[in-house]
Amino acid sequence: MQKSNPKTAAKNASRTPAPSVEKPNQQKAFDTAMQAFHQRDFAKAKQLFEAAAEGPAREIGYAARQHASMCEQRLKKTAVKLETAEDHYNYGVSLMNQRDLEGAQASLEKALKQEGGDHVHYALALVLGLKQDVEGALEHLKKAIELAPRNRAAAHNDPDFAELMQHPAIRELLAGAR
Repeated sequence: MQKSNPKTAAKNASRTPAPSVEKPNQQKAFDTAMQAFHQRDFAKAKQLFEAAAEGPAREIGYAARQHASMCEQRLKKTAVKLETAEDHYNYGVSLMNQRDLEGAQASLEKALKQEGGDHVHYALALVLGLKQDVEGALEHLKKAIELAPRNRAAAHNDPDFAELMQHPAIRELLAGAR
């Protein structure tokens, strides 16, 4: 009879049973989690990363645990306290750059209610254009130009407005910028 080493026996006893997740499913869960992560759906991504961490592939498990931790950190971020129109404007532009167009529109509309500066109309026109709301974009771009005529040339030369300029009404509005 072979004598067992107490250290080895204790080590083996503390191990959890082999996970039931198979490697292909673990990779699939990780890939799906990465998609959710890049779409900034951190709650869904965290859940999927935690599932992927349970699989047999150590390297996938390690990466999944790291990403789950990042999701946790992002979910714990405190709410941003916005008070002034400029706060809402800057936050809206930040959200627009992250392509959170719904959040950007909401923030810019709050800025507009507090103080309707031409720069807010300009940014809102861009957000609405990115959302394919050409009529809304046209309305706010007209207002931005009415408040500050320099916005016509700015929009004409702004690469962010390039796609919007494919629409005849926008192109006509900006035609005077040349």
